[in-house]
Amino acid sequence: MTDAEARRPGGIVGRIARSQGLILPWSIALVLALATAFFGPSLQRWEWFSAVAGISIIVAFAVQLIIGRADGFILRTATAALGSVVIVGIVSLVVALFTAVATGLTLFPAEFASL
Repeated sequence: MTDAEARRPGGIVGRIARSQGLILPWSIALVLALATAFFGPSLQRWEWFSAVAGISIIVAFAVQLIIGRADGFILRTATAALGSVVIVGIVSLVVALFTAVATGLTLFPAEFASL
């Protein structure tokens, strides 16, 4: 066992540290975004998606603080936060497309098809 491995924390904090603290915030963002998509009230869904994005950014910052490594802190935090927001954005885009299809909206209405 090397000196660096001996200083590494064990348990759940050690697992989070080995993944650079990216997997946990991204999975929380995905789970919360999917929960909002399926269970959120349809008239307030976009407010809930913005709240999920904010929670994901806070979780990303907290995970990086728990890891406790100074080298690359800003890059890891920015990567975790941006990835979380992108995941929430992708889920909300898919929900918007499904909502548009479900309500019968089309990109090219029939009245413009003859032009």
